[in-house]
Amino acid sequence: MNTLLKKMTFLSLMTLSFCDLSVSNAVNVKKFDNEFFPNSIKNLIKDSLSEYSVPNENQFIDEWKSYDHISTPRFAFSDFNGDSKKDYAIILLSKNYKKILLAVFLSDNMHSFSICKVKTFDLSSNLIDVFISVEKKGYWQTSKGKINIKYDGISVDWASESLSFSYYWKNNNFQKFLYD
Repeated sequence: MNTLLKKMTFLSLMTLSFCDLSVSNAVNVKKFDNEFFPNSIKNLIKDSLSEYSVPNENQFIDEWKSYDHISTPRFAFSDFNGDSKKDYAIILLSKNYKKILLAVFLSDNMHSFSICKVKTFDLSSNLIDVFISVEKKGYWQTSKGKINIKYDGISVDWASESLSFSYYWKNNNFQKFLYD
């Protein structure tokens, strides 16, 4: 009985570490695409966002590699809306290579997602110059002081414009947050 209890505890700990929503972008990209990217999101992109596709990392300018907080420029995942479910922020490339879309797939349940089209960017060259990562919840600095952000946000680095900003969930929508 004691051995069985130890095995169950070990399996529970493994499950907890696998489902840790505080970890963002710290996964092998190929493994993410093949194993962690839910088929329901792939189908949503194919069916509801058919004018877009998920780009490869080689479609981004190499500058993203110099950002310490980014391990892949095209997706981030966390609980963005505070419902304790894993949500996915993904950069999508238009089929005509003229626009990119920051889309967030909010988990409705284990296999269903709703789409939030957060921001569309015009593509000024053949390579993507917008990178995303998770901005941790907590106190964020503004020109008027600090505000408390309740849930992880989406950090956006727009290299060609030398801009950084974030989006956070408030009043059932993503709000833009500009840094000082």
